Formats: sequence, structure tokens, C-alpha cells
Amino acid sequence: MKDKEERKLQFVLRYYEDGKLDTRKALKKITGIAHQNKVSGFWACFSGIAAAILICVVSYTLLSRKEHHTVLITADAMVTRYFLPDSTLAILSKGATLEYDADKYGQANREVNMSGKIYFSVRRNALSPFIATTEYAQVKVLGTEFEVDEYRKDTATRVYVKSGKVVFKGRYGKNGIVFTKDMCGMLTHGDEMPVAVHAVSPNPSAWAIGKFIYRNTPIDEVLKELSFYYGTQLYASEHERTITGEFKTDDLGEIIALIEKTLDIRIIQKER
Repeated sequence: MKDKEERKLQFVLRYYEDGKLDTRKALKKITGIAHQNKVSGFWACFSGIAAAILICVVSYTLLSRKEHHTVLITADAMVTRYFLPDSTLAILSKGATLEYDADKYGQANREVNMSGKIYFSVRRNALSPFIATTEYAQVKVLGTEFEVDEYRKDTATRVYVKSGKVVFKGRYGKNGIVFTKDMCGMLTHGDEMPVAVHAVSPNPSAWAIGKFIYRNTPIDEVLKELSFYYGTQLYASEHERTITGEFKTDDLGEIIALIEKTLDIRIIQKER
């Protein structure tokens, strides 16, 4: 027992240097795990390199995302006019949104994502088609003026073509239908193909372009549109009349006065 204690003491004295115990040498003497220390050191070094590589990969990914420049336009409280990089004009009705990738727009195509109701006046470019994509539909054009109407609560997407032509289809459909000037299309959500429908009024896009345009339009049809647009009720003293003309949407009273003077009739207005 005494010999055993002396051996321990001699061991401690042998590896004690300058006031400290060299634990590394002690462990090497007792357990012989120096080889394991080398292996552990290798894995520690390897882990450090792997971590550095991972940091580089993550950093590159984050930088790439920062370079991905997405522009989002929202018409919160009023009609909003916005010019895209190619001078295409988008007029957003209240609550509508428009989104596009600023880095990719105008390259292979000019693609935007949208919701709500937006009127587009597209700058023509035969080499770069303009594509408006909604949750349920897609409209593709080269250059024209058209309106897309799709709100989340709606059960259908509607398209009105003011000039030119568009290809209207379901978002994931392979084929679409061509709609030309003054035509309207409707895509019921869940369907792949739209159908042609009659316009709900002579000027579906008056809210965007700021004027009503009539060409030999029956007076009752004119007053029906004006009533809906301004939230009132209008009646004419004479019904067998038609009107041709353009009126700004700024002032209903001025429109009524011009129609009365032109057609020599009286228009009665009743609040709803």
C-alpha cells in the first residue's frame, strides 16, 4: 500500500513543471489517448472548415436574396397610377396590388403579378410580351389597353379589352382565347378556359381613363351607367334618343347639363 502511494507521488513530481501540473502529459501516461486527441483535433479542424463553408453558403444565399429586387405597389385608399420600367401604365383601383421583379422585368418577358382590378396601357414590344398573372388567370399581350378584374372574394376573373387584343386563359391552362377590342371575357374560378360575355356597361374602364365615350348609345343605357357609377338614379323625360359624345367623369352635374342641352330633354335625378 505504501509503495503504491509513493509511486503516485513520484508520478506527480515528474510531470509538475513551473508550478503547474502538465495534465496533457499525465493523461498521455495514464490512458494513452494521445492518438485520440489527434483524431479529435482533426475532426475539430474539419468541423471548423465545414462551418466556414456553411457560413459562406448562407451568406451568398442571403446576398442573392437581397439582389432579388421585388417591387410591390398597393392602392390602399384611392385609385393609383404607376408607370412600369418600360413606360407601361398601370392604374390600380382601390385595394388592388401589383408586383414585379425589377431585375427580370423586360428581359424574356414583362411579367407582373396582380390582385384586384387594374387597367393596363401596355407599351408595345414584339420581342417581350407583357403577362399579367392573377391567382386564377393569366393575360398575355404585346401592346394594348385592357382591364383585369379579380378580387379574392370573387368567383370569376373578368377581362375587358379597350384596344388591341389579348390572350386570356386559366393560370395553369395550356391554351387560351383571343379577345379583341370591346370584347369581354370571364373565367369562372376552377375552369381552364374563359368565355366571352357582354360588357356590363358601355365604359367598363371609365374609372381608370376618366371619361365616358358614347357612340349612338341609347339614352336609357347611358343613364343606367351613370347611375351605377355615381350611386344615384337618373331618368330621362324622353327614351327614344341616342347620344354620341365624350364626357369627363369629374362632374355628374356637368354631364347631365350637356346631355339635356344636346338632346333637348330633361333628366331627373333621385338619390338612392
